[in-house]
Amino acid sequence: MTATIFRLDGAEAYDLIFTDHLAMLPPESQETMHRSMVNSSRVWLGADDSKVMAIWGLIPPTLMSDTAYLWLFTTAHLAGHEFMFIRHSKRAIEAALQEFPTIVGHCEVTNLRAQQWLRWLGASFGDPVFNKVLPFTIKASQQWQPDSVQSA
Repeated sequence: MTATIFRLDGAEAYDLIFTDHLAMLPPESQETMHRSMVNSSRVWLGADDSKVMAIWGLIPPTLMSDTAYLWLFTTAHLAGHEFMFIRHSKRAIEAALQEFPTIVGHCEVTNLRAQQWLRWLGASFGDPVFNKVLPFTIKASQQWQPDSVQSA
């Protein structure tokens, strides 16, 4: 058993996971996942040997945007690998925040595990929408940045 996480092209990711993980979803969910993957500027896939555990990505609204939308799809194979996933996702988000200082998204109000993961990544949450989804924002820290240097 060797768990790895790697970046890949969104269309390649979709083809890789469709048969085992997306084919059983309703057509509109399949289309949503396809659009999410193809429109992502970054896609990561976590696998244990040949079993996909999770796939996630970032979708910027424009090529010049400093904001991106975060999406995540997990499978039952993630069980037992949560720590590795959390550790790597923290590093991936820190790197992504250098390119996109603001990361946004939403999760289901009832998905407490996703909320816990997002809080660990630094997310702050807005008010629930229609009591179904909870919007979140992850912002780059306001630590020292080259533009903030002042001459003496």
